[in-house]
Amino acid sequence: MPSGSRPVLSHVVWDWNGTLFDDFDLTARIAGRTMAALGVPGITGADIRREFRRPFSDFYASLVGRPVSADEFVFIRQRYEQEYEAQVLDLGLQPDAIEAMDRLARVATQSLLSMAPDAQLQQLVDHHGIRDRFVCVEGSPRSDSDGNKAGRLEQHLAVIGADPAATVIIGDTVDDHEAAFHNGARSVLVTTGSTSRTQLEATGAPVVDTLRGAVELALED
Repeated sequence: MPSGSRPVLSHVVWDWNGTLFDDFDLTARIAGRTMAALGVPGITGADIRREFRRPFSDFYASLVGRPVSADEFVFIRQRYEQEYEAQVLDLGLQPDAIEAMDRLARVATQSLLSMAPDAQLQQLVDHHGIRDRFVCVEGSPRSDSDGNKAGRLEQHLAVIGADPAATVIIGDTVDDHEAAFHNGARSVLVTTGSTSRTQLEATGAPVVDTLRGAVELALED
């Protein structure tokens, strides 16, 4: 391999929520109703994308405009989980998700690493009939989704034996880029999820509007 060149792509790690799975509109509606219940009506999807961050306590504080109490945070999380679980099976994949995964399958293996609860993720992957596309499907053991994705990605790549330098992470958050950077992998970010284009572009990673576009960038030498 010539000096300074990177290995040919051999593996892609997909994010789930907002990336392969088209759930942003639902999460935005739930967040809007919940913020209204806390006295802050009129929260929009654009507001959510602009303010999104982890830990989630900071994210909700930015939407409310003040720190949220422990009781309020419990209320927010419980309401979100109840409403999301009640509707999640009605949601679909992104319109170009199957096409994107099929395109990658010709040249690379694929896996799924999500901060979503593992039991929920496993159910949804089976519900949509896509398990055989992945060498590994891994959700979060934590229910609050505030874990360290960089550390989890490191373990994920080690378990499946993927070379980070030959791996691309496709996701919709700044965390996805930071996890890739920490592990020596590339990232491609999509605007289909919870984070604004402005925040995504500030990472320096390539940013696109579709999974089809993300795959084309991932395949570039």
